[in-house]
Parts: sequence; structure tokens; C-alpha cells
Amino acid sequence: MINMAGFVVKVVLFAVTITFLLAWGYIKQQRKTEELFNQLYRKCEEKIIKELSNGEVFTSKEVEKIIHGTKASLFWSKNKLQVTDSKIVMKHLLTDLLNKGLIVEVSKSNPKKYKLK
Repeated sequence: MINMAGFVVKVVLFAVTITFLLAWGYIKQQRKTEELFNQLYRKCEEKIIKELSNGEVFTSKEVEKIIHGTKASLFWSKNKLQVTDSKIVMKHLLTDLLNKGLIVEVSKSNPKKYKLK
């Protein structure tokens, strides 16, 4: 009788563990695209900050060249993202970096110039 109760407890714990892992996998699958975009933007931000850390001033065209071809992938997924149209990504990134206060706009004339704060 005691042996049977132990077996039932083990089966219930196993079922709870499997259910938790399946639910976690389902949630990760749903958020995969969002995580890919976040990782891609993070990598692009790091590239821009690394280039600007030399004290140089860059135009928006130069920033486009820096981030063009940047790739992101998740270790648990075969899906990948790559920057192909760097003009669209650059506008969003520069706005975000300006809002965070990491970079400043040196020249408002066309082309705009940016440097690290």
C-alpha cells in the first residue's frame, strides 16, 4: 500500500513537470519573434556605441553602413534575422539611442551627425 502511494506521487510529479515544460516551450515559441527583434536591436546598438566610442562623429549614412548585415539568432531556434534594409532600422535605433541619452545630435543639418554623449 505504501509502495503504491509513492508510485502515484512520482507519476503526479512527473506529469506536473512535463506540463510545465510544455507550457514553457509554448510560451517561448510565441515570444520567439519578439526576442529575435530585441536581440537584433541590441547587437546593432552595441555596434553603433562601439564605433562611436572612438570619439568620432558619424552621419546617418555611416551608421547605416555600420549596422548593415548584422545578424541575430537564438541558440534554441534555427530562425535568424539579418538587417537588409538598414535605413529603416537606423531611424528606429537612432531615435531610441537619443531617447535613452546615449548619443547626441551634433548637427541638425542634412545629413545629421551623431556622437556619443
